[in-house]
Amino acid sequence: MSHDRIDEQMLEYLANNDIAGASLLVRNDTGVLYRNKWGYANLEAAAPVEYDTIFRLASLTKPITAAAVLILVDQGKIGLDDEIVNFIPEFNDLMVCRTEFDLASLNDLAKVDLENIKLERAKRNVTIRDLLSHSSGLGMGVAGHLLAMKLSEPGDTLETRFRKFQALPADFEPGESTGYSAVVGFDALGRAIEVASGMSLERFLRENLFEPLEMNDTAFHINDHQQKRLAVLYKSENGDIFKAPDSEDIDAMVIGGPRYYSGAGGLYSTLSDYDRFAQMLLHEGEYKERRILKAETVRRIHREGAYKHLDFAPGMVWGLGMIVRKEPELAHSSLTKGSYGWSGAFGTHFFVDPVKKVSVVLMLNRSNIGGAGSYVSKRIEELVAAAYL
Repeated sequence: MSHDRIDEQMLEYLANNDIAGASLLVRNDTGVLYRNKWGYANLEAAAPVEYDTIFRLASLTKPITAAAVLILVDQGKIGLDDEIVNFIPEFNDLMVCRTEFDLASLNDLAKVDLENIKLERAKRNVTIRDLLSHSSGLGMGVAGHLLAMKLSEPGDTLETRFRKFQALPADFEPGESTGYSAVVGFDALGRAIEVASGMSLERFLRENLFEPLEMNDTAFHINDHQQKRLAVLYKSENGDIFKAPDSEDIDAMVIGGPRYYSGAGGLYSTLSDYDRFAQMLLHEGEYKERRILKAETVRRIHREGAYKHLDFAPGMVWGLGMIVRKEPELAHSSLTKGSYGWSGAFGTHFFVDPVKKVSVVLMLNRSNIGGAGSYVSKRIEELVAAAYL
């Protein structure tokens, strides 16, 4: 059968030490089509991957943050075209970096001169839509990324960090370009959620998404019992696989701490939990007869985006918090036009096909897998498309 190719491919990845372990779930609007798991969550302890193995979501956190923003849109507490200064007043005097960096100098980012960059006043303020569609310019270039890292400290909260970020320039005029805001953009959305809702990002996600969706193992910080189910983060090089250094783990990426809730990349979750989130999107905002998002709001995720047409990559555009295959043939994608989703730096991946009514969640943790460009997730998309789309 065609789905046997999925199993064969994953076993090949294991044999070649491309991955230590993984799990996959494919469903349509009537139920689960395919579910399987392979390899180990902990090679050294010979602990196999289970369906409740906990993985670092990294940037697969971003779709959850986007959904939280849209819940507040449904409630009338946030507007997509609201300026971010309504929630983070420190961004009222936004500057834009006008320094052009020599690509050769970027081989050593420590030598980049951040003290003498040329700045000009931004033409307009950043909006919620800009942040969701990665067209804000915040943390989207050399100056923004490096200055954000310099200003970030482990003791921060979203509130205290964004007070310091008033010194952070945009890397381009808001709405005039696109790319990827790895941390700043979605952490800004996290702070907007806190201000609009009057509660911490952690509490808002727990009460409005995780509890109604029965995502009991999804959290910013996991307890001792959950820690025992956490997959080890591995690295693959030259045909060998080994435990990744701590410097490559998620805490080093987002410079987090016990009180810092990163809407860009701070969550842990399981295959089963994230499938419930994907299932909610597949059913246009509903889960077990509970309405999480309005159906028309879910459709906006893959039908709307930046004010201007901005291609993230050929055939791919940013919708509201997730990447959309607008012209799959140009993107060399096997998915249906309009399919949307995203990935994490360590190989976590999901997409929803609103036309064929299929959702897919892939869980694995390898530090140098390639994130959204992972060859593993791309191959899984091809095999799932051949079997189920």
